[in-house]
Amino acid sequence: MKKRTSISALSKLARACAGPALFIAGVTALAACTLERPADANESRPELLVSMPEYCNTPDGMTLDSSGNIIMSCPNYNDPTYPGVLVKIDTANKLSLYYPMPVHPDTKRGCPLGLDFGPDGNLYVCDNQYFTDTASKSRLIRIIIKNGEPVAAEVVADGLNLANAAKWKGNSVYITDTFFDAPDGLSTSGVYRIELSEMEKGIVHVKHEDTDPHLIATFTTVPDHKNATGGANGMVFDSKGNLYVALFGNGEVYKLTFDDDGKVTSNTLFVKSEKMTCTDGIDCDLTTDEIYITDPEKNAVHVVSPSGELKTLWQNGDTDGSDGLLDMPSEPIVRGDELILANFDMPFAGVMNTKYDEHHTMSVIKLER
Repeated sequence: MKKRTSISALSKLARACAGPALFIAGVTALAACTLERPADANESRPELLVSMPEYCNTPDGMTLDSSGNIIMSCPNYNDPTYPGVLVKIDTANKLSLYYPMPVHPDTKRGCPLGLDFGPDGNLYVCDNQYFTDTASKSRLIRIIIKNGEPVAAEVVADGLNLANAAKWKGNSVYITDTFFDAPDGLSTSGVYRIELSEMEKGIVHVKHEDTDPHLIATFTTVPDHKNATGGANGMVFDSKGNLYVALFGNGEVYKLTFDDDGKVTSNTLFVKSEKMTCTDGIDCDLTTDEIYITDPEKNAVHVVSPSGELKTLWQNGDTDGSDGLLDMPSEPIVRGDELILANFDMPFAGVMNTKYDEHHTMSVIKLER
């Protein structure tokens, strides 16, 4: 029998977003500046979608439910006096509390990031404990859905360091772990795959070892100009079943292909560009197989064609996001003819965003169809 978690108030959060070396204190003073924008800047200019309340001060991961509502994670790193929560933004863009994030028994905090609905109708959420305790305490949480409403939560996998993105394909959930904290000092990260049938038997304990059959891909991130070493972050499947993984620190995207049995047949660099030096969230427009990628370093969002051609859709200088401009965007999601972006707004070394401000926002860009 799985132990279901209780919900309680959360304690302080010690670490910032991009890894143990990048702390909130010691913010890099990157001056706000006028940036070169695409020729079609007016058409691509973001608008304000939702201005969020204080209990949603760090908006991040998003997925769509069967009715087209956005379910969003808010780990609330910016103001940890508020607990981590999941919220719903309906098709009329009205925001409401969806479910309080279950807390870890040791850290007394729940930190939701990536999330996705499984084939069983339940919601699976990465619980990133890395910024409170790096000792492999991150988990995958199942939010049990009954009659369309969340009713309970339980742990289905543990042993992760920085559980970041979660995506379902068939009866398997794929999870990115951004830091392995490898003993050789390399910044190693990876992708795990867990079958639904295995989780039904009990909690799955993953390991940061090549011998773990759940580990299907690994990556090494070389420290860049901002000394960011974060690895596998955002992740998405295209319409053909290829998996794309964004490496935060290097601004690279890798493409994984599979055979009919689900075995990885290739893991290759898909796109790398001077225009994109940091990659966070990633989503695919399944009608075109174009991939949208947030670049929190540059306050930008890029679009990549199926052949790997990159274009900057929008980029702006330092802003508080109150007018809808990008304020350290962390996650994109395509909803119909809209590209919706969560503004993480966390200051840390090397990014355009210089301070956490009073506005907590989501932006939207209309897509051409």
